[in-house]
Amino acid sequence: MPIIEAIRTRTSNALMTEQDVDPDLIRQILDVAVCSPVHHKTDPWRFLVIRGEGRNNLGRVMADHLAREMEEPDSPKNVRFLGKIRKKAFRAPVIIVAGAAKSDKDQVLMCEDVATVSASCQNILLAAKALGLSAFWRTGGLTYSRDTVVSLGFEEGTELVGFIYLGHPKKQMPAKVRQTSEKFTRWMNE
Repeated sequence: MPIIEAIRTRTSNALMTEQDVDPDLIRQILDVAVCSPVHHKTDPWRFLVIRGEGRNNLGRVMADHLAREMEEPDSPKNVRFLGKIRKKAFRAPVIIVAGAAKSDKDQVLMCEDVATVSASCQNILLAAKALGLSAFWRTGGLTYSRDTVVSLGFEEGTELVGFIYLGHPKKQMPAKVRQTSEKFTRWMNE
C-alpha cells in the first residue's frame, strides 16, 4: 500500500481479540519506530512493552494515579471505580509505553525529543496497520505524571508521550473521511 494511502486510511481500532502479538512483530514495529527524525542524534526513544501479567502492574499504576486525586479513595464507590480503571490495562494484549529520555546535550530542547518520539508513535500506528494489527494511542494525566515515569521504571527526566494499545482486530474499522489541510494552511509566496 502506498504510504499516502496508508496514512489516509489508518484509523484507531480499540476492538481487539485477546490473542497475543508475536514478539517478533513487536520488535519489527519498534524497529520502524526509531526511524523517526531526530535532532542532534540524541536517540531519545524509550519504550516499555507490557504484555501478559505485566498488565496487572500497569492497571495498578493507573488506579494509583487516580486514587491520589480522590478525597476518599477507599469509599465503596471509588473502590469499584478504581477496579474498573485497573481493567483498562487489559483492553489490549500489548501496551507500548513511549517516552523521550532527557538529553545530556545542552543545545537540545526537550520538546525536540518529545517531537521525535511523537513521530515514532505515528510510525508504530502505521506499522501496526501494515501488519494487519489494531492500535490506538492514549495520553492524559497518567502520561504526564512523574509518578507514572517512576512506577514504570523509566529513567529520571523521561517525558512520557503516550500509551499505544496493540492487538489483533476483532473487526476492521472503516476508513474515516479525512478533512483536507485547506482551513489550517496559509501560503506565503512573496
